[in-house]
Amino acid sequence: MLGAILKNFGEELSLEDVREPSNGIVLKVLATGLCHGDLHVINGDWRYEIKVELPKILGHEIVGEVVKGNGTFKEGDKVLVYNSIGCGKCKYCASKKYQYCEKVKIIGLNINGGFAEYVSVPSDNILLRVDGEPVKLAPLADAGITAYSSAKGITNEDSVLIIGTGAVALLALQILKLKGARVTVIGHNKNKLEKAKELGADEVINIKYDSTIASEVKESKFDYIIDYVGSDYTLSDSMWLLNREGELRIIGEFGGTITVPEQLLVLKGLKVRGILYGSFDDLISVYKLYNEGKIRPIVNTYKLRDINKAIRDLRDGRVIGRAVIVPP
Repeated sequence: MLGAILKNFGEELSLEDVREPSNGIVLKVLATGLCHGDLHVINGDWRYEIKVELPKILGHEIVGEVVKGNGTFKEGDKVLVYNSIGCGKCKYCASKKYQYCEKVKIIGLNINGGFAEYVSVPSDNILLRVDGEPVKLAPLADAGITAYSSAKGITNEDSVLIIGTGAVALLALQILKLKGARVTVIGHNKNKLEKAKELGADEVINIKYDSTIASEVKESKFDYIIDYVGSDYTLSDSMWLLNREGELRIIGEFGGTITVPEQLLVLKGLKVRGILYGSFDDLISVYKLYNEGKIRPIVNTYKLRDINKAIRDLRDGRVIGRAVIVPP
């Protein structure tokens, strides 16, 4: 089968003929999302918690068709793959938050992933039967659950600032508007901001590169700020824009550092929370929203043979929504 292999950090993926997997549940890959997490892996950016041994087939947002099943899943079933496999014994696994298990294995990081024609899934408790268009389904497996998780607890009484305009942010915007929240989106990319406005943002702000978030937002205050970037730039002053008892939620992984006066946190009762995508139950919930037509993943489709072009386009900001890879 054709597979896209990361052999060395900082290099393009190598398209090669590789052996088809035979262990576990085997899926014919229908579509796999390409996200900024993949770019971080390719660049060798991960410094904490996640260790990736090369060579590896990446790709963790997978929808596939079962070609070798078990008693639960049979040949021909279309399934979404939740990408994290836990130990099955800890408190995180008990609540299906496999991503926080200390012994977690992640498909597309620790185990070969979906940038290939076939993929092996070692456990059936991370599979969800689905219907729908594969290229629209694939982003739900990571972008969708992350968006859903990052919007939890927010109501129609809340004002929200979304920092970033990528695939996760655009899905979260749709979920937040379903909840009735007032949402402002801030970013640098005019085309992506226009898409955010089209999807229901109450306000969009095109921030200048030589400006700061606080100076661009001016008088506004927010109950929640959700940072889908996570850089030094986005984290530098956003805490100052929170209302009393406001919460900063950090989803993006661009390696920024938070520096905030302790008294600001205490006297205003502020909270800071990191969110690592979502649980398997979140996958069920976000698929339900998709299946009911309440959210619409924005996708750009690339053939597997063109995956390095997709990576370049994503890196250069030319992808609105999610780049989705389909074989071959």
